[in-house]
Amino acid sequence: MTTTIKAAMGKVKITPEEPAPLQGYDPDTNIADPRSDVLDDLYARILIVDDGKARSVIVGIDCCLSNEEVVRVADPGGKPGVYRAFIPTFPSGTRAAWAAAAGVPEASVSVNPTHTHTAPAQFQEKILSGITAAIASLRQRLVPVTLQACTGQSGISAFRRPHLNADLSVSIHRDFTLVRLVKEDGEPLGYMINFAVHPTAVRNSTSRISADIVGLAMSELEAEAEEGIVALFLQGFSGDVCPLYGDNGPKEDTYPAVRAGARVFSEELKEAMNRLTDVRPGAIKAVQTECAYPTREGFYASELSVRLSGIAFGDIALLSVSGEVFNAYADRIKENSPFPYTLTCGVANGYAGYIPSHTAFRDGLGGYEMNTTPYADDVEARFLADVEELLAALKQQQ
Repeated sequence: MTTTIKAAMGKVKITPEEPAPLQGYDPDTNIADPRSDVLDDLYARILIVDDGKARSVIVGIDCCLSNEEVVRVADPGGKPGVYRAFIPTFPSGTRAAWAAAAGVPEASVSVNPTHTHTAPAQFQEKILSGITAAIASLRQRLVPVTLQACTGQSGISAFRRPHLNADLSVSIHRDFTLVRLVKEDGEPLGYMINFAVHPTAVRNSTSRISADIVGLAMSELEAEAEEGIVALFLQGFSGDVCPLYGDNGPKEDTYPAVRAGARVFSEELKEAMNRLTDVRPGAIKAVQTECAYPTREGFYASELSVRLSGIAFGDIALLSVSGEVFNAYADRIKENSPFPYTLTCGVANGYAGYIPSHTAFRDGLGGYEMNTTPYADDVEARFLADVEELLAALKQQQ
C-alpha cells in the first residue's frame, strides 16, 4: 500500500526590532542595533509532513543555537575550572509549544538552527509566538506531495583546525543533500537542504545581524522561484569546518564576500536540481533518545546528555544531534545508514558542546574545539553506536 504524504511549508520573519546581544561570539560586547546593524533579514522556515496517521514538524531557524536552558562548556582558552555559559536561546517549553501547535508529541518536532553567529542570543516571546501561530496555520494548508532528492558537492567550506582558518590540505565531507517536495500540479512546494558549513563569515564587525552565507543562499533560491516556495536549510556536522568566504582572515568588512559565497552556494544547488530523482514515500516516524557520555577529567559534571532525534519518511531520514559534531562523522553515518538519504544535522534541539572524532583527540592539532569539548576521548564509539541504534529503530518502525 502506497503511503500518501501531505506537506505544508512557510516562513516567518524573525529579525529583531530592538537592540539584541548576539550569540555567536561574546554577547556582552556584540550587541546589534536594528536601526543600523541589520544586513539582511532572519527567518524561521517551517515544514510540516503528514501521512494521515502521524505528523512531524521541522523548523529551520536563522539563529546560532536552540538551547532552552543554560549550557556551560569549558574555557575556550583551555583554562581548567573555567567555563563559558550559553544563555537559553529560547524560553523553556518553546519546542513543546510548537509541538502543541502542530498537534504532535515533542519528539516529532525538530528545531534546527542554521548556526549563524550574527543572530540574537535570545528571542522574545513576540517572535516565538509568531512561529507558533504559523505552525498552527500550516496544519490547515497540507497538500499532497511527492518527494525527490539528490546529492551534490559544494566548495564553500573547508577544514578549520587549529586556528579557525581554512586549511584546504585536509579533506572534508563536502556533500550536500537536497530534497524537493512537489505538489500534484508538478510545481515545487519547497526544498530541504542539508550541508555542513560554519556560518561565521560576517566579520569586521561581528556586531551585525545577518543570516550569513546559508541564509542568504536560501533567500536567493526563494527569490528566483515561484512565490511562496520555501528553502529550509539544515546545518550539517560542521564542528571543525569553516566557510571559504569571509571568516577570520580579511581585515576589511567581509559582507561582500558573504554575499558572493551565498551566490556560489545557490548556484551549486540549482545545478544539482538537474539530477533530482523520485524517492519512495513512507510512513512518518519520529524517535528521540537522550545519551549520556562521560566527560573529560576535571569537568564540572561526570557526564553530559546529548539528544539524538530522528524523523523519517520513506527513503529520507533526518538525524539531528544537539552537539557540534565533527565533520568526519557524516561519512561514517551515511555509509552505514539503512536510509538512501540521511540528512546529518548538528546543534539541533538543544546544545551539548563539541563532539570531536577519535582522530581529533589524537592528531595533536588542538584548537578551540578541543579546548571547549566536554567529552572524554572515547566518545566516538559510543556516539556512533547510539546513532546506529536510533536509525535502526526509525527503519524498523516504517
